[in-house]
Amino acid sequence: MKKILNPFVEMWHEKYNCFGCSPYNEVGLQLTFYDAGDELVAGWQPRVILEGYPDVVHGGIQATLLDEICAWTVYIKAETSGVTKQMNVTYLHPLRISKGEVTLKCRLLEKGKKEARLIAELFDGEGKKCAKGDFIYFVYPQKIAVKRFQYPGIEAFYDET
Repeated sequence: MKKILNPFVEMWHEKYNCFGCSPYNEVGLQLTFYDAGDELVAGWQPRVILEGYPDVVHGGIQATLLDEICAWTVYIKAETSGVTKQMNVTYLHPLRISKGEVTLKCRLLEKGKKEARLIAELFDGEGKKCAKGDFIYFVYPQKIAVKRFQYPGIEAFYDET
């Protein structure tokens, strides 16, 4: 697995406040990602502050986790920027905070001219699949992604050394 760099940290510094992936957002998820070939993978340590019922990660946070790994899969596997058009999340089991680090996985199923289809999965610390999501992203032509969303190009996400 190859670690994915977050080029937005250098581009925007302290102004970079994404709830999903900014290391500067103290209440955010602060996700980091890894390229595992056909899919992106991330690990995340759940926190009690983000629970719904006692010891259960709030469903909205779970959906956000799935959506964020999809966005990064669009960056890496579709090589552009995009925004969520549709998401259908299925909750299979409670995601217990006490089970430890969560694993997220996402695959790009297909990319068309204007849309990309993705599937994302969320596993608890014991490897049990707790949620899955089917996503459709609106994807931008690369010129628009660069101009409007400062997409830095695929090479910015990998360490060249």
